[in-house]
Amino acid sequence: MKFSRVVIKVNDYRKSFEFYKDVLGLKLSTSWQRKDSWGAIFSVGGADLEIIWFPEGEGFEDCCYYPERKKVDIFFEVHDIDIRFKRLSDLGVEIVKKPFDAPWGFRVFTIKDPDGVPVSFMQPLE
Repeated sequence: MKFSRVVIKVNDYRKSFEFYKDVLGLKLSTSWQRKDSWGAIFSVGGADLEIIWFPEGEGFEDCCYYPERKKVDIFFEVHDIDIRFKRLSDLGVEIVKKPFDAPWGFRVFTIKDPDGVPVSFMQPLE
């Protein structure tokens, strides 16, 4: 089995697109703006992170699937956690938890995306 994708239903597509592409610097694989949905897929370490927005009204009923929004936590493993924390702080990103050494052997910090989804960054402790 291989992990493939995380799908996040967003409230503001443009804000979320900018966050994942420009603020976090994820590599854009593809994006679309159709009658039934707007979306983007980003490549992240061999898997995909997809954001999708469904317009209200016409066209919604034609959409092939509709992911239910549940609580999601996203984790990225990085090799430069303190530099990444400073960069995101300097950009004014909402910090939920400052870097700390977790008992499971990682240095971790958490931010929120534009829809309030927790996004954590972690680096193995040496």
